[in-house]
Amino acid sequence: MSEDLKVPQMFTIGALSRATGVPPDTLRTWERRYGFPKPERTDTGHRRYSQATLERLRLVREALQYGHRAANVIHTELPTLRRLVDDARDLSSEPGDGVALANARLIDRWIELVRRFDGRGFERELRSSLAALGVPSFLAMRAAPFIETLGDRWADGLIGARHEHFASERLSEFFIRQWRPLSDACSGPAVVCATPAGERHALGLQMAAFTLALNNVRVVYLGADLPAIEIAEAVTQHAARAIVLSAATGTDSMRLLAECATLRSALGPEFPILAGGGGFHGADGVTVLADFQDLERWADSFTASLV
Repeated sequence: MSEDLKVPQMFTIGALSRATGVPPDTLRTWERRYGFPKPERTDTGHRRYSQATLERLRLVREALQYGHRAANVIHTELPTLRRLVDDARDLSSEPGDGVALANARLIDRWIELVRRFDGRGFERELRSSLAALGVPSFLAMRAAPFIETLGDRWADGLIGARHEHFASERLSEFFIRQWRPLSDACSGPAVVCATPAGERHALGLQMAAFTLALNNVRVVYLGADLPAIEIAEAVTQHAARAIVLSAATGTDSMRLLAECATLRSALGPEFPILAGGGGFHGADGVTVLADFQDLERWADSFTASLV
């Protein structure tokens, strides 16, 4: 057969997955959600994909590794997509960006462990990172970005809800094993930690508890989705000296404001109420912290002021 008459190479969904690193179930999800990759069909109904599809998918996958969202890049024109990836490669080679890229790739490896439900492997990675970085850097550079990436990958169809729940449970268990013995040994003031009514995401709260316990604060951990009046009563029962709240991005802001107002009314104008997470955008009488370093600085200053 002459070169001009060669049949173009076509790939099965399994071969496409192996060549791009995108799982078959994700390829099907993207097809339903975004209309890409759109396969041709054999006479028997099996999917077949072209070389052009493979090349685009490789670029999409690389763009995801640099922090882009599938929804934003899947339909980007090919020249623009290539420039986007090339620019990301150039930035990653600049001084200081190598660390960020290494962290991104490590987090990508964690996601893959979660996708395979490899709990032991995931926990080994967590322990190794914690030992290498120490608590503040581990939370800021690994744990928080991982949680954000986990949510993004779920939204993009790269993982399912089962993977997100599996990762959240394993991570929550890991955090508790770290901070609870520290908290039990603390001699400092008690601080109540909770998420307000309606907020069921508690991983940010676990990280806050870890930060507080590391700074000699005794954590009264109430967990997620607790009405303000219950939080206020816990403050009284435990003679707590402050409250730390957490709420993720997307939490009902009006409900948060109402819960914070109830707390302020129950505890008086001077009682310290701190809040963190993307769900808080400001509430009267509530100190909103930007990150865990802010919480660490507050805890250090607060415990010192009570000596």
